[in-house]
Amino acid sequence: MRAHIRLSGETAQAELIGLAEWLGREDDFRGRTVVERPESRPDLMGGVAEVLIVALGAQGAGTVLAASLSVWIRQRRPSADIEVTGPDGQSVRISLRNVPQPDLDAVLRKVLER
Repeated sequence: MRAHIRLSGETAQAELIGLAEWLGREDDFRGRTVVERPESRPDLMGGVAEVLIVALGAQGAGTVLAASLSVWIRQRRPSADIEVTGPDGQSVRISLRNVPQPDLDAVLRKVLER
């Protein structure tokens, strides 16, 4: 099972790389993250966003990822928006500048714990 994390905004690319490095330092996700850039299609204009893919192996890994993301967001408070897609395909897009921390934690857990 995998989770997909996409950031958008002025600092999205740098923030995504920072997030990948952050998760790579955690035992639960070391060697289980990769930043991918989807192939662009000739019929689409504009840039193609990179996405961070996190392999969720053990049961409960979604909860751990939700907690890690919450801490990262709290410490960084990036000027970007985040879209998280859980293993079942359910996703949530959050404007990080406007979400109270308890709400952020609950929303991330809901998407990633499935």
